[in-house]
Amino acid sequence: MHFPLRVGLAFNLKRVSPSAGCVLDDEAEYDAPSTIDSIRSAIASLGHVVVDLEADATFPHALIASGVDVVFNVAEGARGRSRESHVPALLELMGVPYTGSDPTCMVLTLDKHLAKRVVREAGVNTAPASVITTGDEPLPADLRYPAIVKPVAEGSSKGVLPSSVVRNETEARELARQMARRYRQGALVEEFLPGREFTVGVLDGPTVLPPMEVVFTTNAEHPVYSFDHKLEPTAEVRYEVPAKISPELQREIVSVAERAFVALGCRDVARIDVRLDRDGKVSFIECNPLPGLTPGWSDLCLIAQAVGIDYRSLIARILEPAIRRLSEERKVPAPVTVEAPQVAAV
Repeated sequence: MHFPLRVGLAFNLKRVSPSAGCVLDDEAEYDAPSTIDSIRSAIASLGHVVVDLEADATFPHALIASGVDVVFNVAEGARGRSRESHVPALLELMGVPYTGSDPTCMVLTLDKHLAKRVVREAGVNTAPASVITTGDEPLPADLRYPAIVKPVAEGSSKGVLPSSVVRNETEARELARQMARRYRQGALVEEFLPGREFTVGVLDGPTVLPPMEVVFTTNAEHPVYSFDHKLEPTAEVRYEVPAKISPELQREIVSVAERAFVALGCRDVARIDVRLDRDGKVSFIECNPLPGLTPGWSDLCLIAQAVGIDYRSLIARILEPAIRRLSEERKVPAPVTVEAPQVAAV
């Protein structure tokens, strides 16, 4: 393996900043220029040449022209329920190794309902839920209220506000209809989990990092980790990492995160969100295989920092498996060309 490598940085740039209440949230999942600058600088500090590859309609041509050896992927995709798979799929088509999970995992994890069904099959506890598009679909018989309603295929807590918690089926169906119209997709109606909330970083291995607790500091009856909390610092939540929990709860959270990571087919890096149900049992909420990487702010960065992994080292840890895959591919002997036998004309 010859260094420096040419490392493509695939991203979607945030040009419109959202406001509280999910206002102007179309690009909420995209990365700010300062975040892209931080990732770029960290990769360059490892001795590599960084090539920017914005994941818009120009991406295929830019990729072909770039001559990159490997791609560091943080691209969320432009549109559709398969959007997070677009860049990985194109990279696989072109034979370019990349960081993070493959297209199948990206599609599966973006759809919260499908992800819940998969992890449930793997023996992981998750709250009863259903998807509503028209408002007339049946809801699970075992669904208890209050419930929470959210878009089924969005990230960054888009659509998740205190008002997302509903008290009965009538409220659930009405809010689901509104949400389906606004986000042009189904709305997940899920039993509200009233217990403590944790998020867990998972790196290649899988190596499960210590859980971080999202501590709600208000007296809200049904607190939620909302869209607004992820916009800017607020006194309504604080982050405790490592979480102050019993060894038994730690083992249960780690087990859930590890099993979910494997069941969903994640690779290299992910963040798993869990919450305790009314019986105190750890329940899977969702998995993000494209966790935010804003230094000093994103959950994964805070978790890594708490266990002594600085930002540069975190980026290196995510990049290393892709470089290993590149090395393995380049060790494969070139295919032997066998000339076809000459066939006499008839």
